[in-house]
Amino acid sequence: MRWKMAMVAVFGLLLTAGCAAAADTAGSHVEADVVFSTEMITHHEQTIQLAEVAAGRGNGSYVRELSKKLIAEEQADITMMSSWLQSWQEPVPAPPATTMGGELPKGADFDRQWLKELSGHLEHGIHMAETVRTTGKHGPTLELAEKIRTGQQAELAEIAKHLAE
Repeated sequence: MRWKMAMVAVFGLLLTAGCAAAADTAGSHVEADVVFSTEMITHHEQTIQLAEVAAGRGNGSYVRELSKKLIAEEQADITMMSSWLQSWQEPVPAPPATTMGGELPKGADFDRQWLKELSGHLEHGIHMAETVRTTGKHGPTLELAEKIRTGQQAELAEIAKHLAE
């Protein structure tokens, strides 16, 4: 009987240790994860700035709808990455002091110039996401990077169609 109880106790300890190790692995992060979240928060804030300009000056429905979509998606990502940084006891960056998109022309050519500006910006975001995918360790960060990479690639393809018109 003692032998069975000892085996149950050992099994329980092993199971508990295994669960603790799995939890540590799931929550672990490296400097690349911190850098990604810090830089991507700033990048997303810039995207929101660009989108806000388009929400107010965009001529076509595609540009206005895209700007609304970007604002919502980027803000959700910022909230998530900010929570990661806080849990890692890292500073959350403040919004950038300079505003993006203010230099874009007003009038009929706005949509085309905005889409070109946004394309370059999204390409940079894809590069950032690809970098952390090879150097990061934090599972949720890697998942977000993949979501950003695929989502922004799809957005670039759609933008290219509108620029070709």
